[in-house]
Amino acid sequence: MSVLESFMNDLKPLVNIDCGSNNVAGVTKVAEMMKKHFESIGFHAELVDLGPTAGKGLFACNKPDADHYDVLFNAHLDTVFPDGTAEQRPLSTKGDRAYGPGCSDCKSGVLAIFYSLKDARPEDIKRLSIAVALNPDEETGSKASNKWLKEVAKKAKRALVFEAAREGGQLVRSRKGSSNYVVEFKGMTSHAGNAPYKGANANVAAARFALAAYGLADVLKGTTVNPGIIQGGTAPNIISASCKVFLDTRYWNNEDDKELDREINKLAEATWAPRVTQTIERVSHSNSMPLSESTKELVAQITEAAKLEGFDIEWVDAGGASDGNHMAEVGIPVIDGCGPAGGEFHSEREFLRMDTIEERIRMISRFLTLI
Repeated sequence: MSVLESFMNDLKPLVNIDCGSNNVAGVTKVAEMMKKHFESIGFHAELVDLGPTAGKGLFACNKPDADHYDVLFNAHLDTVFPDGTAEQRPLSTKGDRAYGPGCSDCKSGVLAIFYSLKDARPEDIKRLSIAVALNPDEETGSKASNKWLKEVAKKAKRALVFEAAREGGQLVRSRKGSSNYVVEFKGMTSHAGNAPYKGANANVAAARFALAAYGLADVLKGTTVNPGIIQGGTAPNIISASCKVFLDTRYWNNEDDKELDREINKLAEATWAPRVTQTIERVSHSNSMPLSESTKELVAQITEAAKLEGFDIEWVDAGGASDGNHMAEVGIPVIDGCGPAGGEFHSEREFLRMDTIEERIRMISRFLTLI
């Protein structure tokens, strides 16, 4: 049986099980499947309890007593799809593409880690200290697992994230960081026709604030501020007493994040309409995954590994965040998109490019010879 045939046989049960982030039992079942796989090649593997809101994570390593890891591999076990999707759309193939919930995001990446280690040279497995961290809740922000990922990453020299490569096969060498804010405005209701002067319009204040915050974006720096939701008012003829603005910010480096945070908080202290006050909360935050000098070295090693296996790869800088951002916080070089290529993620059209499976497995196995 070829590597591709074996891979697709092993991929089928991983895809054909409902494992949305909130399906604790389903995600845990996938972790148990992968635990058996890693144990079959001599790795120590254990389920990781990350609390009642998430399925079990999986940690595997070839040297259980190691105090450091030469490389950390990461991918996530969960999908975005509701229960019943796996039965409705089980794994299928057409030409050189496979279809099914999570087939590319991120089941093929999870399995590619195993196959890359399974096919690695025994002398590399013996020489290197290798860790694998599969987390259960990436699709909902890794709230239960990001602390665990960072703790593992602190012991690692470098990390590879096995989210799918871009549709064209490109890997990701850097990612923007992101923050989300909720700014809540409080005014006073009144009749919009008979006594508008008695009201304090929270909607007006929120709109003015949102425009000012949007103006903080800097094209040259690559920072963005998106007032994605403005939510207020109860009827057109009532002066609005409350309104919320939900902001999303993105940035290539963490200094720009700090500057944006300062400026947004300054705006939140200003007065935007008479007698309207506001409060601000940063409800989520992720540092960037920068293209540091050490990351450039890691990029060069992966590029060389691909060349040695007979193909070329390209790299992109991505605006979206991933678990790579969490691990980069501890200061190690991180790259992403190491899994087989795919596209149309989070939709019924999601696909996996089967023609990239074997080459990516060979690339990672070869990479182990270079570190």
